[in-house]
Amino acid sequence: MPKGDIPLALLAFNVGVEVGQLAFIAAVLGAMAIVRRIDFGGVAPRYLPPTAPYAIGSLAAFWFFERLAIFP
Repeated sequence: MPKGDIPLALLAFNVGVEVGQLAFIAAVLGAMAIVRRIDFGGVAPRYLPPTAPYAIGSLAAFWFFERLAIFP
C-alpha cells in the first residue's frame, strides 16, 4: 500500500469499527425491547436478570482456561 493511502485506510477502518459497534448496540437494544414485550407469566422476572451476568462470566472463564491451556 502506498504511504499516501495509509491515513485514508486507517480512517475507513476506524469508521467501520465504530459502525459495527453501533450496529451491535442497536441489535442488543432491539432484542431487549422484544424481550420486555413477552409475558413470562411472573416466573421470568425472578430468574431472568442474573442470566446475562452468569452467561458472560461462564464464557469469560471458558476463554480464560482455553488460553491458559495453550501455554506449556
